[in-house]
Amino acid sequence: MKVRRIANASCLLLSLTVSSVSPARAAQSAQAGDQQSLAAIQAACAEDAKKLCAGVQPGGGRIVACLREHKDSLSDRCKQAAGLTANPSSSSAPSSDGSPATPPGSAAGTRVSAPDSKVKSAPASKAASEPVTVVGERFVKRTLVDAQQGGIKAVTIRLPESWHFEGKIEWHYGWIEVPVNPSWHAENPANDEAYFQYESLRLSNVDVAPQYRQYVKASKPGDRTPTGQINLAPLPPLQAMALFIKKVHSDVTNLKWVGQQDLPDLAKALRLDPSPNQHGVAIKIGYDLNGKPVEEAFFGVYYLNKAGNQAVQAGHQAMAANQLVQTNWGFQALQSFRAPAGTLDKRMPVYCLIAKSVQYEPQWTARYRAIEATLLQMFNQKLQQGWDQIRAADAISDQAVRNNEKFLDNIGRQEVAMRDSGGGGGSSGGGVDDLLRDEGGRSSSDHFSDLIRGVDTLNDPSTGGTKQLDNSGGYNHFTDGFGNYRTYDNPNATPENQGENGSWTRMTEAP
Repeated sequence: MKVRRIANASCLLLSLTVSSVSPARAAQSAQAGDQQSLAAIQAACAEDAKKLCAGVQPGGGRIVACLREHKDSLSDRCKQAAGLTANPSSSSAPSSDGSPATPPGSAAGTRVSAPDSKVKSAPASKAASEPVTVVGERFVKRTLVDAQQGGIKAVTIRLPESWHFEGKIEWHYGWIEVPVNPSWHAENPANDEAYFQYESLRLSNVDVAPQYRQYVKASKPGDRTPTGQINLAPLPPLQAMALFIKKVHSDVTNLKWVGQQDLPDLAKALRLDPSPNQHGVAIKIGYDLNGKPVEEAFFGVYYLNKAGNQAVQAGHQAMAANQLVQTNWGFQALQSFRAPAGTLDKRMPVYCLIAKSVQYEPQWTARYRAIEATLLQMFNQKLQQGWDQIRAADAISDQAVRNNEKFLDNIGRQEVAMRDSGGGGGSSGGGVDDLLRDEGGRSSSDHFSDLIRGVDTLNDPSTGGTKQLDNSGGYNHFTDGFGNYRTYDNPNATPENQGENGSWTRMTEAP
């Protein structure tokens, strides 16, 4: 039974922690529950082993491997004891309204909720799967559906048959970091036993280089950021969980801290995807509920990931790498188990089975990943558009500077022309004869007209007269004497060094 022992060992990871009075007693009760389960499986599957694995030598896990190979041929009794779905004909499933979803706290008389629990709960499926008996208790499968995605099944979880179940799934498409965050809870109507699966606690903190702080609107500690995370500087795992517990149970009486423990392998036991700096922790507390003492054990997998921005160059704007450093941190699989005082330790095997039975449906997971990828693509497009706008604004600014420099240059040339033509505003003269200094000559008004029209009037050696050329492309003009002209903005450029053939002459400005 090697495979079963490994599974039990993972399950015992929860039940052997955070004991308050007697760790040995907690371990013994958990082991007794597992031994009882193993004995039940062995008894239920004995006939199957004789029938299907008669030629297999016992030991080394060979019998278990054989039964696994013939799992479709196992008897209903063996399947139920092993936690597998039995054939439909073996027993009748409960009716759809046998375990209705109830409002939070209806059984216990008080509401215990996680942060952001004010949103309306999504409907939980009332249909139960075929019951199976594990650790001496009948379990059924409950399903949480996603109403915003067409009512598809999102999560399944196995719970004691009599427990009430309720959950919520709400999408926030504007929160790129937290577009959806399911949560649910189940409660035993017979006493104060309960299981809570909280929303993942997603937090972030951004360190901004001093020169950029005036451009960044910082969120207040505890506020939700535009990306959906909560702004808070990182805390050590146990301290962070303690802060969460105080927020969840801010209104309870006689709150006391019973114990705490590090759980390095908790992420592996819960089959979580790896995250940077994962660290499992647990805290056990006690308090009064409806005048009766209860105990509650909180479990969560802490993570922390720090990354800086890449170097960016957009027009004149440049940002070196790591000028913005964002730290994403928080808890995955944040959950708690509650029971009347003195009973939590021996009920750990039941809670452990609940926690390890959580299964996200493949169709819903695929839908989530597709939506997440689309939101990320839209976010990156907006980010790219922002940089493109900066580049475009810088290009317009550069063109305006060039136009202004050219305008000032033309003004300077006009001033020279006016002085040479006697139009500098001396104390004598100033009449028409002064503007037309020589018969047939150009006046200052002619030069001003050239300036307004954006042309240069030049001596043309090919005709012996003058030629007006557009100066918007430059102010160095050349002709080859055959009616061909070239203009350059670069004072060092000539037709020859620009690849033109022929003999070219620089044109001079007409007086």
